[in-house]
Amino acid sequence: MARIKIDGHLVLSYEHEGYQDIYWNGLSQFIIDKYGKNRYIDNETVESILVDSFGYLIDQFKNLILEETELTFFIYIFYLHEESLKLLKKIRDGLKLTGIDENEFSRYRRVLKLILEQGCDINLKWGEFPTGDEVFRMDEKIQKLFYISTWIYGFADFTAYQKMLGNAKTIEFSEENQISIDWQNHYGAIYNDFFPRIGVDYEKAVFDNEIIGELKSAISNCFKIDYDFAGGIIFEIKKQFSTSNFQTIEPYVLPINLVMNHNIDKSSAECFYNGLSLSRENKMSIENVVLKPYSTERYMFRPILIYQIEGVKRALIGEEKFAESIYVLATNAISWNTIPKDWNDNKCMVRFMSKKGNQHDKLLEDKIEETLIKRKFRFCRNIKSFKRPNQNNLRIDNELAGEIDFIIIDEESKKIIVADSKYNKARYESVGYRADYTNFSEKYEPQLLRKIEWIAENKIILQEHLKIIYQISNYDITEYEVDGLFFINTPTFYMLNGKYKAITLNQIEDYLIGEFNYPTFKYINSKGKEVFIDHPYFK
Repeated sequence: MARIKIDGHLVLSYEHEGYQDIYWNGLSQFIIDKYGKNRYIDNETVESILVDSFGYLIDQFKNLILEETELTFFIYIFYLHEESLKLLKKIRDGLKLTGIDENEFSRYRRVLKLILEQGCDINLKWGEFPTGDEVFRMDEKIQKLFYISTWIYGFADFTAYQKMLGNAKTIEFSEENQISIDWQNHYGAIYNDFFPRIGVDYEKAVFDNEIIGELKSAISNCFKIDYDFAGGIIFEIKKQFSTSNFQTIEPYVLPINLVMNHNIDKSSAECFYNGLSLSRENKMSIENVVLKPYSTERYMFRPILIYQIEGVKRALIGEEKFAESIYVLATNAISWNTIPKDWNDNKCMVRFMSKKGNQHDKLLEDKIEETLIKRKFRFCRNIKSFKRPNQNNLRIDNELAGEIDFIIIDEESKKIIVADSKYNKARYESVGYRADYTNFSEKYEPQLLRKIEWIAENKIILQEHLKIIYQISNYDITEYEVDGLFFINTPTFYMLNGKYKAITLNQIEDYLIGEFNYPTFKYINSKGKEVFIDHPYFK
């Protein structure tokens, strides 16, 4: 296993040679024994094989970790994770990553977290930081865990696409009895063509730059504490016992110090730290960590790891991890009406979460409005009612249609665009894409259809409203076509296969002026025939 230093920080690079013979061959034989060595394309059997493969790999991963009964192994993983966060901070400040690509580095950090979470389940013995041959033994085990977890996440992705699309994957076996998973139909060609292009859509999304500071202020206000003290006291207590970064402390002392220094109720102090703690009582299974990546019941959001060491609860807490968890809570949870469930007992924090959740759509809508004004489109925003000449306003934020985020008049193409804006969370894996896909297909599409149909049947009402707000007397849109559209903040799989187009913030201006549309893909099918595929692509 390669040990590399990047700007002074140790990183273990991913090398899988040798492990395929153990784990991939083992998986392949497991599936052959259960299903037989055939080619499978029907939805039900393929999905069943994918789910069983996922479960097999989870068991392999879990068994390797359960072999470790001393704190030593988890201290070493903890050290590597803290190093990775120090490096990540430098990368965010502009350091160029070398020796490992960005995707591999992201996967590396994710797997370290996954390993650390599992330590909560083990009755550990005390141990020191590893040295000598023990380090190389652990490096070897970590490499095995990297290999297995890569395929755990791979099969989670395969299964998510299979569930979204049905008949998405084909499963077959080589002459050497190795399992192979591939796309059906034209799906692979489109996936491989389209997904490398979307990086810029993530980069140009809009984010709330103030929310990290606002979360810290909300914590101070709602828990009646000083945020800096509440975090800093953890590391001051550690220093009382040792200068080592691996010093553990008994978790019960944290709320006691908070009570003594801020004169607050013990229950409030416990609520704060409980929301940031992960233990065997609240940790998720490995399966759920992978399949529910946005749950706050994960080490990503909870930096206080509580291990059982020789019968005593001890908290292992990293300074880098504590800062990262607050950052991730602010950027990946609060704005989507999510806080650690322990904090739901604090009504002030719930109100803060709700306020930020209500505000985040406005960030995207403000950017859309800037573009519409720049390009001189006539439009309405957040329509709850329509103005009518010599009559009371007509409300539609009810059973008629519901509030409409944008109605845009494209006079050049003679279209009325009825659009809902969705400040969707940034997703980077198909498990997250599937969550979006379900929300759009089952919830947002029917809502948008109701709005489209109402506008199509009431163009004159819209026309009169536009005359009033734009102070124009001669205006006719009754022959315009009505289209539906979603505006989204970051890319997601629904873009490729939805009933309606979903346009990212990066694409909005070009789309409105006719310089962007989803392309037609050319595909050579299994019979050598040239086929052209239009949006939606995975049908």
